[in-house]
Amino acid sequence: MVSSKDYYLDAFITIQGQGVWPDFEDSVQIKGRGNSSWSSDPYAKNPYRLKFASSVKPFGLTKGKNWNLIAQAQTGSMMSNAMAMKMARMVGAAGANDVIPVDLYMNGMYRGSYIFTQKTGLANNSIDLDDETAAVFLELDSYYDEVYRFKSDSYRLPVNVKEPEFSEGETILSYEQAMDDFNAFETALYEDTHFERFIDIDKLVRFMLVNELALNTELNHPKSVFLYKESLNDM
Repeated sequence: MVSSKDYYLDAFITIQGQGVWPDFEDSVQIKGRGNSSWSSDPYAKNPYRLKFASSVKPFGLTKGKNWNLIAQAQTGSMMSNAMAMKMARMVGAAGANDVIPVDLYMNGMYRGSYIFTQKTGLANNSIDLDDETAAVFLELDSYYDEVYRFKSDSYRLPVNVKEPEFSEGETILSYEQAMDDFNAFETALYEDTHFERFIDIDKLVRFMLVNELALNTELNHPKSVFLYKESLNDM
């Protein structure tokens, strides 16, 4: 059983599409994921991260290497994620994931009803950009557990820099640029000095509408609030 969020196990995945989606088989790596949704008990209904060696199209979705299995163990109806993402797609919010309901079996044992979905990030199956070399992907999250992170200047928000991976050398950006750009936006918001030049107001309204309709309170912590900018060179 998968007992760690820190290392992957080699595995083999089979998807039985039941005539609705295409059948699929491949080798894959799997590990745990999540914070409050993760349990140290490997037999609990835990969420998982899947990583393929190359980009694949499970369920006929856009190709990608990284995917998630969301357990939904904390919600009785197991519908909140599906409904929120459906609303996000209907209003045209940025970066709305696909939601595929699955019955998960692991090592021959039934593990329950899960959601199969994209790992959110700068990838062609999540946020598809023409050029990622100057892009940044941030998360406001009180767990504050990424290598590159900072507390913002005005509101002291916990900001995780999820991408790019500065150590891998696939970006023209620096960690300081990502931090300075966010702080410039936050300062403009704090001082009410034309903060709209830093953000897509239309997309923000759509995002806020979905959060309001879904009664999502993650903004209040904050937890799992994602932001991206296609190019830090654009002001």
